[in-house]
Amino acid sequence: MSKLKWDASLLRLVTQHLRVPELIYPFELASSDALFERKQQTYLLLERCKLHQSEHEDTLVKELQKVFSGKGSHTQANNLAFLLDRVFDVWLRKNNFNPQLEFIFSRWRFIFYKCLLSTYASNLDQNNIKMREKALDNFATTLESIAEYAKNWSPIPKRSQSILLDQLAVIESHFDTQNDVDEPFMEQCSTSWFNFLDKQKEKIEKVTERLIVSETKKNRSQFCHWLAHHYLNVLFNKRRLPRVLQDFLQEYWVLVVAKKIENNLPDSLDGREAIIVGSYHEELDLLCKNIVRVFCHKGESGFQLADQIIEDLQEMGNDTNLPANIFLSESDARPSAFFSMEAAWDALSDALLGLLQGQDNGDIRTFTPLIIPEQLKETYGGTEQFKAGIINFSDLKLSVGDWYILSDQGESLSIKLISCFDQSQQLLFSNYLGMKSAQFSFQNFKDRLSDGSLKKMPKGQAFLGVFDQAIKGLSKVADNQKQARLIAAEKAKAEAERLLEDRRQSDEMANQRAQEIAQHTKNLLAKRADKQRAEKDNATLEIIRSFKLGAWIAIQLKEESEPQRFKLVVILAATGKYVFVDRLGVRRREFLEAELMEEIQSKRLVILSDGAEFEDSLQRVVSRLRMSK
Repeated sequence: MSKLKWDASLLRLVTQHLRVPELIYPFELASSDALFERKQQTYLLLERCKLHQSEHEDTLVKELQKVFSGKGSHTQANNLAFLLDRVFDVWLRKNNFNPQLEFIFSRWRFIFYKCLLSTYASNLDQNNIKMREKALDNFATTLESIAEYAKNWSPIPKRSQSILLDQLAVIESHFDTQNDVDEPFMEQCSTSWFNFLDKQKEKIEKVTERLIVSETKKNRSQFCHWLAHHYLNVLFNKRRLPRVLQDFLQEYWVLVVAKKIENNLPDSLDGREAIIVGSYHEELDLLCKNIVRVFCHKGESGFQLADQIIEDLQEMGNDTNLPANIFLSESDARPSAFFSMEAAWDALSDALLGLLQGQDNGDIRTFTPLIIPEQLKETYGGTEQFKAGIINFSDLKLSVGDWYILSDQGESLSIKLISCFDQSQQLLFSNYLGMKSAQFSFQNFKDRLSDGSLKKMPKGQAFLGVFDQAIKGLSKVADNQKQARLIAAEKAKAEAERLLEDRRQSDEMANQRAQEIAQHTKNLLAKRADKQRAEKDNATLEIIRSFKLGAWIAIQLKEESEPQRFKLVVILAATGKYVFVDRLGVRRREFLEAELMEEIQSKRLVILSDGAEFEDSLQRVVSRLRMSK
């Protein structure tokens, strides 16, 4: 097998270690679950790579985001998608394919993705991977050949555009029906394409060969016709002649001159002046000049030639084998001046006899330049083109086989130079099928290059070249990222160990601090409890000491269902004892000050009245008794 045209080891590096910031890498191969998930995702993506089953996004990355709803896929799927999107986008932009083919080739990224994914995401051993890499190289080489052929493809003519499109559709269908894109399958696809290509080349060579032969003959004939017009226009320029001679030159004699020039025209011309016709056909040149002497001059030499001129013209005309019905067709939408060849000779003889007899009859006029057929004028130009200097083929700096882009009425057509006619300074171009697509004179070719309507087809960039450059570029990024991750991992490990030690020390300090805080809090709470208890005792004691005789309290007795009300009747200051009676004045309860405080704080005893109102009532009674005395 031939050596790979791209570095497979670098591709594996990109596949495994590249990390694209805008993509999501949800898991790594750290567990059996991750391996199973990668297998499931790979199977799903391989199914999605079938071109005729579902609509795809225009890029692989978008397709991944669509399939996995923005959750991301495994490393190999992400990196291969990013790589191929980059390769195909650059390759298509560099080659400027026809939009119809560009759409097809853009979709082929899914075919290539299927090949790469089945190679690098299916847990194959190294031997199988290397075999599949050979198959990948075979497919890339085939794609290269297809692209080279497609660069010159055109949808015009429509009847032939499907030849390539059908072949591409066949290749796509093979990939859609084949699950395993191994080496035998790739070899089969490659063989199918190159067999098609060989047949096309054979057809094109035959068509081109026939075209060159026919166009060479046609070009020589047309050029001689064009040259004959200029020759006669120069020879009769500004001369006065009978009208019948003017018609005779336009409708018949120019064809005779053209035929004679064609039979004797050398392969190359040394100049661009029409009068050079005389240098390679003296007999024709002499006869044409005799026409001038007889019909345009009134000298003695003209009279001497008059007797023989008609016969000489007839003799040379008969040697050219022109069609007998030459005057039956209308040339350039002008009706013929003669009904037949005999009528032409009779009219010309009558005009000559009138000249010899000195009869003008008002039929003498200044020569009007012969009208060049429009087709010839478009191809070879007018008088100014004829008088232009010689342009050598070498001056054009082009070679047979060169491709050009012709822009015409908003459409672009790829044309190939297949032949050069030095004699007439013409260039013949064909399309990708070998059919004639354009013909330019040397000067017209230069003018079109200058105005931009004709451009040399850019060389473009090979797919394998773009693929290899992308792999090399991304492999550097992947390697840098890998090294950065290793360095980061070491730093993370050291940092983790440092953080672990810091955490241990921090935990120790935290425990110690917590114990100190707990003890301090305990002390504070104890102090606070003592303070609150003292405050509560003082408040309760103050309430008790504010008691007056007649104060009422309520106590819930165990034997009673409702709280019992008792009245304070005695306060023994010396002992701190408080005596309470019921409503009948029977002594029921006695409390020391401490006991009373405990009962109040426990809420077993509720103060209903502190006795102040009783004292006020007593004072009012005593006051009334005093006043009654």
